[in-house]
Amino acid sequence: MQYFSSFIRAIFISAIFTVTASFGQTPPTTAALPTEALKLSMEGAEANYNLDYETARAKFEEIRKKFPQHPAGDLYVANIVWLEHLYKLRRLQTGLYQNESFYAGFEGSDEKSEKGDTVEANVDRTFRALMTSAKTKALTMVNANPNDPHAKYYLGSIYSILAAYEASTARKFFSALRNGSKGVDAHQKVLKLKPDYFEAYLSVGLYEYIVGNLPFPIKTLAAMGGIRGNRERGIQQLKSIIENRAANADDARVLLIGVYQNEHKPADALPYLKEFTARYPRNYLFKLEQANVFVQLNKYDEAAKTYEALIAEANEKAPAAKVIDLIRFQYAEMLAKNSQIEKSLEQYLAAAREPTAEPGLKTIAMLRAGQNLDVLNRRAEAVAQYKLVLARPKVFDSHDQANKGLKQAFTVAAK
Repeated sequence: MQYFSSFIRAIFISAIFTVTASFGQTPPTTAALPTEALKLSMEGAEANYNLDYETARAKFEEIRKKFPQHPAGDLYVANIVWLEHLYKLRRLQTGLYQNESFYAGFEGSDEKSEKGDTVEANVDRTFRALMTSAKTKALTMVNANPNDPHAKYYLGSIYSILAAYEASTARKFFSALRNGSKGVDAHQKVLKLKPDYFEAYLSVGLYEYIVGNLPFPIKTLAAMGGIRGNRERGIQQLKSIIENRAANADDARVLLIGVYQNEHKPADALPYLKEFTARYPRNYLFKLEQANVFVQLNKYDEAAKTYEALIAEANEKAPAAKVIDLIRFQYAEMLAKNSQIEKSLEQYLAAAREPTAEPGLKTIAMLRAGQNLDVLNRRAEAVAQYKLVLARPKVFDSHDQANKGLKQAFTVAAK
């Protein structure tokens, strides 16, 4: 289970901001797009990193209109549809994918019995229609020229985005694994055709890192099946994307932020986060990630200052105001980890009371508030919170945890 969640988490991080691709100066008979599309792609990517989804979508829609036979436009628009949906669900923080509650229901299931979550119909329909169109166009290009690395690169990117969507939105983890494997396979073929196609190292480097991190018994079995990886080689491949200034260098930086945290080297992630917060001032997510790194470094005072600054920004109607519930929730998580239970409870309750609180996050905040009340020996109030959670739609394993809390008071050790 631990390996699985790490794999899905890595797939998600690697694809979450991936909206650019390689546009080399190649003959027009390949799947590479011309300079005009590159410019639109870069403009859309910058807007995406600034959480300006309206502008990003407009730039990518323009690619769709001007190059209707190419998969890039469909792929990029689908990616924005997915990311904006995650933004609204407060699922654009990588910390969520480190919580085992997110993977509730996976153990004991198989691909046929896996139910996943019901996704908002319009979002799911739009995303899958765009991805189907992109896949059809990519396959047409691959079949027309099997040795075109650009065509195979797009096909691999399509599978990678599908994997990330299935994991983060639909929570269909077997489907995510299947699509993620197809994406890696396609990008490995890209590198055989064109070794300096550094964009393809995003998924391949991730694959090397994940397989290289497997426990020895599982790694041995994987090797017998021809699956091999090397953790250090994977990290170096990801770094090579940045060193060679590939189009998806920022995506590699995002992935390395997650890798360094997984490697228990959060300090190595700080330079990337500081760079991002300077380049994309409207993106509060990088500030939240930076606070998370401070927590891992046991620099709770610096983390608290970051959260307090974001709350102050939100009160001034800055971009952070749209997600004040998420900021308060993350702040509460940090305070709880630092054993400041009273202050943590205040932030959980404040997050749940925010008028614009996302329903799912509100439910989890109420659950955490109940658990904090138990830790503070305020049992009657805790029970009331658990009952409120049970009266709301289930989010991950919220009902299981609430029922458990009703039967027995929550303790920090039980967590």
